[in-house]
Amino acid sequence: MLTTITKFRILPLFIVAISACAIFSGCSEQKTDARRTAVAGGILTGGRFRINMIRGNPNGVDPAIINSKLSDDIALQIYDRLITFDSMLNVVPELATSWEISPDGKRYTFHIRTDVFFHDNPCFPNGKGRRMTAADAAYSLARCADPTAKTVHFWAFKDKVSGANEFHAARLRGDTATKLHGITAPDDSTLIIKLERPYAPFLLMLANSFSCVVPHEATRFYGKDFFQHPVGTGPFVFVEWQHDRQMLLQRNPHYWQRDGHGNQLPYLDGVTVSFIKDDKLQFNEFESGNLEECFTLPTEYADNIFVPNSRNLSPRFSHFILQAKPAMLTWFCDFLCTKAPFDKPDVRRAFSYSIDREKITRYVLRGMPFAPALHGITPPVMPGYDISSITGYDFNPAKARELLSHAGYPNGKNFPEITLYIYQEPRLTQVAEAVQQMLNENLNIHISIKIVQFAELLDLAEQGKISFWGTRWYGDYPDPENYLNLFDGSLVPVQPGLPSYPNSTRYRNAESSAALAEATQTLDANRRAELYRRAESLAMADAPAIMLFYEMHYRLLQPYTRNYPLDPMARVVLKRAWLAEK
Repeated sequence: MLTTITKFRILPLFIVAISACAIFSGCSEQKTDARRTAVAGGILTGGRFRINMIRGNPNGVDPAIINSKLSDDIALQIYDRLITFDSMLNVVPELATSWEISPDGKRYTFHIRTDVFFHDNPCFPNGKGRRMTAADAAYSLARCADPTAKTVHFWAFKDKVSGANEFHAARLRGDTATKLHGITAPDDSTLIIKLERPYAPFLLMLANSFSCVVPHEATRFYGKDFFQHPVGTGPFVFVEWQHDRQMLLQRNPHYWQRDGHGNQLPYLDGVTVSFIKDDKLQFNEFESGNLEECFTLPTEYADNIFVPNSRNLSPRFSHFILQAKPAMLTWFCDFLCTKAPFDKPDVRRAFSYSIDREKITRYVLRGMPFAPALHGITPPVMPGYDISSITGYDFNPAKARELLSHAGYPNGKNFPEITLYIYQEPRLTQVAEAVQQMLNENLNIHISIKIVQFAELLDLAEQGKISFWGTRWYGDYPDPENYLNLFDGSLVPVQPGLPSYPNSTRYRNAESSAALAEATQTLDANRRAELYRRAESLAMADAPAIMLFYEMHYRLLQPYTRNYPLDPMARVVLKRAWLAEK
């Protein structure tokens, strides 16, 4: 393994450049568009923003099936949602101009914009996008509770939205007549959502991808292929998706939103999304000027990118813009808790005690994470939520061996063959190898590692077809409930053959789920946080996953990139970004 950027750049530069060009239709496409116009506020419009998403292809860009940050980042460019967040993660209007919540917390009334049009697309008569109405928002939300749409978002409606359970069950039976009566549009500019019970995080949840608004014409015109032919109302229009290579988006000339100076958004002519999976290759492309941003930095290069013992850029890279932010992101290894050997809590606890998180954070990842995950799954940057009282797992190999023996596997004897599934992400590979070594050294358990495509890993995990996998969870919205849902047994389907999302571990703890349910119905913020901590502590005691580390975001930008802030959720918000003269 090469340890310095200098070595990387001197010898393999020609090979790397060839590999990068092969990913795109041609290296000439990497030049930003020449047409630039100065507008009010000293802003330059035009140019193409080139961004790489290192996790590879998304599983699709249909809001009903979006189950990863990768897909959500792309969807954020193509669709609008009812609400969104600003860079400080405050709720701000998007398609909904305003809303009211009834005093009992069970009725949400949204006032919907009337000046928004869907993208021009062959699914419409004469290819001309029509005006969006509140009925489209109601249709889109109902799709995300409809199993025939292959939705992964029923968890957001189950036991919450009035009639959602009955609607979901009817669709499973093949009944297409039943409507989701808890979501209605009495007129073009009004959307009403009725809940069975108060649910404190519900408004925040509507910033999730499932509230992206789609036209029924597109879902019917493209059918099962809608996932790769998205049509929305967002700032950019989908043009082309070359799988494993790139996705092209173009400026929406009819976008409704304007900035404070009256300029129409977006400023950019378009976006090119590439899918380079190697972080060193991505870094090289960025340094060579072929990308506007480099999100996530190669661990091996940390000592060269930064001044020693600091997070300041070294002189070689000081002309770039560095953004660093503690992340709303936790890395962990999940267990399938319903099948041997991980149906035994002591086995899961033994695995957790055998992992030296401090060593992984400090040495394997060169001190780049925010902190080792010594508490629960909720990251320490969650607003208004102190995780210090949540007991996690420190490094205690003696305790680990004792628990493993108690579970019937003394010194690892007769432990079955286990495979740790991961996707092709450089740091995840490094951490997986460390976990493999620590389990071998501390428990005498030998595991293999298998790398699969990101979308395939998600599918295998949700279907319950793998027992041990490495992954991470980005916050979809700033509330602990979003993390605790991952271990909420009430979200596990009754039928074993159905996908389980977001609780892919299929872990159940009635007491933890009850505390979580009570928390979501509690309007007092302090009491709600106390109940969240109880739910999380109960789950962590059973170790449904091995917590690894809490993330720190690093993003490098070209010096001419403007108005592209980094928030704790690392959302890709390009409709206000612009490119200055180089």
